[in-house]
Amino acid sequence: MVPGFQFLAKNRELKTGNRERFLRDPLKYPSFRGGRERKPLRNERNGIPFEMCAFDLDGTLMRFDMTISDDTKDALAILRDSGLRVVLATGRRYEGAREHAMRLGFGDDEPLVCYGGSMIRTIEGETFLKNTMPVEGALDIIEWAEGRGLHARIFMDEKLITSPGTPAALANMANFVEDGVVVDESPRKWLEETREDPIKVTIVDSPGDVEEWLADAEKEFSDRFFVTRSLPHYVEIGASDGMKSAALNFLCEKWDILPERVMAFGDGENDIDMLRFAGRGVAVGGMTEAVRDAADEIAASVDEEGVARYIEGVLSGDAS
Repeated sequence: MVPGFQFLAKNRELKTGNRERFLRDPLKYPSFRGGRERKPLRNERNGIPFEMCAFDLDGTLMRFDMTISDDTKDALAILRDSGLRVVLATGRRYEGAREHAMRLGFGDDEPLVCYGGSMIRTIEGETFLKNTMPVEGALDIIEWAEGRGLHARIFMDEKLITSPGTPAALANMANFVEDGVVVDESPRKWLEETREDPIKVTIVDSPGDVEEWLADAEKEFSDRFFVTRSLPHYVEIGASDGMKSAALNFLCEKWDILPERVMAFGDGENDIDMLRFAGRGVAVGGMTEAVRDAADEIAASVDEEGVARYIEGVLSGDAS
């Protein structure tokens, strides 16, 4: 086994159970199509039994201090050189996703899955997919958050609407400041006036306090929207078809790739549907037990070069 390469192989029956859950709950997992015709697998490319690799960004490829290791960049380059499609799948806005994708070596025509799966847009700006949520639903979420003293942010295409923020929100967003941010005393009133359908709404709070209200948010909104915790302090709410798995399914159909020929890497709860969708889901460290349970295998954390070490193992045959 490659030195430093650490993962735990999970029972393959878990993946079968996950796919059955896709079929039972199409709203929660709208992208999996259990009736899709199964074609013969294509020849492996350079010994790699996959055609697409999808990667979360924060906590998977990029450390929380915003650094990306050379080994990680090299690993993605090797996958491209081997003929695989490499996809970035992040909850970030397009502008931030594009900046970091360029650091990772993405080319002009390579698509980025951003806003948690609601948009697919290339580096050069071609949009393949864009999903929004009804403005009235977004207002319901903002009013719910305001009633609990929580900080809500509205994600639009090319801009983000936020209030000056609560102390808890400001303390936990220092590393996520981007251009295109509009500060408004009342994002709710801004949305009421513009009547624009947003891409998603996020709620920010201290990590230790999120558990106090997350279950209530799920109960209130999960029948209409996806509700997912992408970071310890960050909860995203958006259209049910705006998840990472739905975006990957779109690309699978565009490129004629079967889901079982997809390998996906992620660390957060907003990666769970993507890990379940892919033929092989790899939890990079894994923020919670739910993330680890959704994966087929568990790699080392981002601080331990989990992605680079895992890909090294795939290329050497240790993880194939």
